[in-house]
Amino acid sequence: MARLGEILLSEKVLTARELDSALENHVLHGVKLGTCLVEMGVVSDDDLARCLGKKSGHAFLTKDQLLAFGTRNLSVISPAAIKKHRLIPVGVDGATLRIATDQDLSPKKLAEIERFLGRKIEPVAVSGYAIDIFLEQMFGIQRPGRFLPKYSGVKPQAKTPTIATKVREKAAPIVIDGIEWKSLGDVTQAEGSAWASDDFFNAAPDREDVPLSLSDAAGHLSRATSRDDVAKTVLDFMSNSSGTVALVIIKDGVARGWKACSNRKKFRDFEAFSSPMESLPELQQCVVTGKPNLGSPLSAETKLLLQKLHSAGERSAFFPIFLQQRVIAVLLCDVSERLNPAETAELCRKASYALEILVLRSKLLS
Repeated sequence: MARLGEILLSEKVLTARELDSALENHVLHGVKLGTCLVEMGVVSDDDLARCLGKKSGHAFLTKDQLLAFGTRNLSVISPAAIKKHRLIPVGVDGATLRIATDQDLSPKKLAEIERFLGRKIEPVAVSGYAIDIFLEQMFGIQRPGRFLPKYSGVKPQAKTPTIATKVREKAAPIVIDGIEWKSLGDVTQAEGSAWASDDFFNAAPDREDVPLSLSDAAGHLSRATSRDDVAKTVLDFMSNSSGTVALVIIKDGVARGWKACSNRKKFRDFEAFSSPMESLPELQQCVVTGKPNLGSPLSAETKLLLQKLHSAGERSAFFPIFLQQRVIAVLLCDVSERLNPAETAELCRKASYALEILVLRSKLLS
């Protein structure tokens, strides 16, 4: 099966340079490739949906079509399942329920979903960007990628008309790819059945994270398949020596939260953190010099950030993480007697290699 990047290039909707830039954002920010392309203004959602349909071999929906069909059928699956698992009911064909998703559903996963919903499922291709817009408008969940700057060499995409008025109208049947899309209308789901579905989706238990040695961490980093694998490994190792550990992504003079933990407890909202780099002078010095900043007197802004992270330490250290000879992330940690600066710098060097490999691998597999 052709990769999405190959299809987009063959359809001449973007250039290799634009794809490379989106792939780097995809790895560094953990945002889906298609979402990066649309948020950067490189590809329209309509073109992305069409190429995803070609890639998957399924019927596909654009963002506006997803908003139209999805808002009519929200009662079929519980909101918790929609938000957590990105499964949006969009229509029915006889006894078959059409589910729009940006996930690759294996036959086993598809069978499990059919068993718990009690009906046959037909997957429909839709972009991650369209799903994110849907979740933002329906449930107020901020979409990832909204912070990505527009690509300088691309003309702004023309705005598509809002779908809100269309949703309220009694629309005639719509035919897409030869398929008539019907609203589920009076199809409902019992509350008990909805909770059973939620129990199924929430069944996977969390396991305790085990702290790593430096050699173990190096092995994990060499096998990382995502930027969050890299972050988890770094935090696991650093939790041995620091009560508070945080990773921030640096881009266009802005520091954005990546992952953080205090006493091995994760800060799940840290990704919402964003601050101009100059407001955190210790971090800025680490970025500008490309060297660790150890135990210098902290500014009021940095102290405030550390308080939010429940840091109990008197001193903090900053270590740079590189990609293509520029600092793209910074590790922030408490300074304690157990902190080994040489080992921490080595860990960050290996994390830099891991991210470099991820970007190269994404370009090869795009």
